[in-house]
This record gives sequence, C-alpha cells and structure tokens, in this order.
Amino acid sequence: MVSAEKVRALSELASYDMEQEEMLKHTLLGGTNGPLQTYEAKTPRGVCTLFKTLMTNKCKMDCRYCVNAQCSKRSAAWKYTPDELASTFMALYNKRIVQGLFLSSSIEDPIPSMESILESARLLRAKMRYRGYMHLKILPGSTRDQVERATRYADRVSINLETVSPSHLSEIASNKDFRSDILKRQSWIRHTQSRFKHSRETGSAPTRVSHVSQLIVGINGESDLDIFKLAASEYEHMKLNRMYYSAFKPIVDTPLEKSPAAPIWRQNRLYQLDWLYRIYNYSGDEVQPAFSDEGFLQNMDPKVAIARTTFERPLEINGAEERNLLRVPGIGPQTAKSLAKAREKITSMAALGKHGVVLGRALPFIRINGLRQTTLASFN
Repeated sequence: MVSAEKVRALSELASYDMEQEEMLKHTLLGGTNGPLQTYEAKTPRGVCTLFKTLMTNKCKMDCRYCVNAQCSKRSAAWKYTPDELASTFMALYNKRIVQGLFLSSSIEDPIPSMESILESARLLRAKMRYRGYMHLKILPGSTRDQVERATRYADRVSINLETVSPSHLSEIASNKDFRSDILKRQSWIRHTQSRFKHSRETGSAPTRVSHVSQLIVGINGESDLDIFKLAASEYEHMKLNRMYYSAFKPIVDTPLEKSPAAPIWRQNRLYQLDWLYRIYNYSGDEVQPAFSDEGFLQNMDPKVAIARTTFERPLEINGAEERNLLRVPGIGPQTAKSLAKAREKITSMAALGKHGVVLGRALPFIRINGLRQTTLASFN
C-alpha cells in the first residue's frame, strides 16, 4: 500500500517541471489526506487531467536550479517501485481523478532510473491494459535501447535542454554534458520518432510519438535571440514537435535561490515568436526585427514589432496573397486563407470582421479598397 504522503510528495516535486500550457488544480486524495496536485494539460490526444509524478526524488546530479539536486538542502527522499507507480496511477485513473500520466524521475543512476520508468510503462500498457495518454521523460545517460522502448510505450517523450549551449549548461549543471547527454539522445528520438508503436504492446492504432523539449528563460544570461536560434535548430534538425519555455523562478533551498526571477512576459513573448516561426512560417530572417541589438525581445507582441519595421506601406487587402496577409497583425492562418479566396471585393470593416480579422490590431497595417485607417471610419 503506497502512502498518501509519498504520492503527494513525488507529485509536488514533479510540479517544478511545468510546461506553460499546464494548469495546476487540486484533487482530494482519500478525502482527509490533503490535496494531490493534478494538471489540466493540452496533449496530442486533446486536453486531459494528468497525474504528474517522479519515480524518485533521489538524485546524484548537481543542477543548481533544482530542488531535487544533491546540492539542495532538502533531505526527505521518496521512491516508487514500478509496481507501486503503476498501481497508484491506475487507482487514480479508475476513480476518474486523472486521465493521463506524465512520468519523470530524478537520477540516482541513469540506466536503472530510466529502467524504472520503462518498467512502469510496460506494466501499465501490457499488464494493466492502460490505453490512455502517457508522457515519458528520457533521462540523460539512458541507453539507445531505452530511448527506443520509451517511444513504443509513450504518446510523448522529452528530454529538457534547459539552456542554450554547452557552456551555459556547465554553469548550472556541471555533471550534465549538453552534447553527449542531451543532443545525442534527442537524435535517437528523432531516428525512432517516425516509427509506429507496435499494436500488440499498446493495443491502439499506430501513432507517431510526439517529441518535445524545454528551455529555462533567464537562468544565466542567455538572450532571447540565443533561445530562438536554438529552438529553430531543434525544429529543423531534431524534428521537435514543440519547444516549451519556462521563465526562471528561484526555488528556496537551492544554490540559485537568491538569483532574480525572469519576467513572465519574456516567456510569453517567446511563445508568440515560436508560433510565428512554427505555425505562420516566418523565416529566421523575418523575425530579426523583433530583437534589440543585444538580442532581447521587448514586451510587445513580436508580430506587431516586426510589422512596424517591415511594412513600408499599408497592405491592400483586396488581391493580397495569403502569405502577405498572414504578416498583418490580427490576421491568422484561417483568416488569411479566407481573405485570399474571397470572391467579392471587400469594401467595409464589417466585411473584414466576418472573415475573422481582429480590426483593432490590423487597421494600422492595411488598406481597404485603397483607403487607409484615417478614412475607414466612414465605412459601415
């Protein structure tokens, strides 16, 4: 019988690895045992409630930002066996408290620690016939075989980059190697990413595993341009599905507890820039005007910042190509497509609104039938 204290503790400690799209909520565990942290998260299967936990918080790593690192001041140690983890999750799942699993671990020893994650996943898939969403962390130091097995069990796998370069990582985690511990394992994920899950193991239709990573924003002097360039490289070379950005927050009882927190807006502006690159297909050169000479974003929608620099004159909506329309603030992919395919000439703001244009954002950058914003008030 797993104690409620262990369940709560390992779930709480997992919460420090927070993707921006996850929203914390509390669920009562056993009625009188206090709150269990669960998360509403966007997943490849849609929005679901996750049980997010560590296998153990025992760690030999010295990550200076992490409460579980060997150099932190916290001493209480907890650990699941694979049977305990699988049984605990299924109990929560069967009670409909959670719908999916996000399983990570601190690192006592890389290969045995990763094996515990994989054995938990195997028990859930093969023995307990769990068919729901599963996100497995790939640990630095795990083997190629372990990485490949993780991609067979999981809907999503990840190994966090944390920061932008080998030198930056060595400053905050001296016993992690950026290239051999992280990039090499990302390359293994890339090579196995296009393979399908074996239906005999998962009992579900073949699905391509999602590959994501995370960067800490503002932890040791990296610029937003440094972060963007690494993310763009990850999308191109590692075939990453998503990069997550997490504004640095100092944690009590860690070596960086007195370091300044990064503003949350910086994280959010990076997400907006990522969206322009990944969804709107902006090139690396196109986003350059969003950065200062020092490589930092300002607290402004980067699409607006880019448009203010690059639009020599307002764009005539009628007859404009979809790609050019997409560069206008207030016009997204579906709206750009709708406008480009419009059969009737657009002559009013009302017509623009029907296509989905956010007028307050778009008007400074467009013309409607030859007229600019200064005279658009005459339209009805």
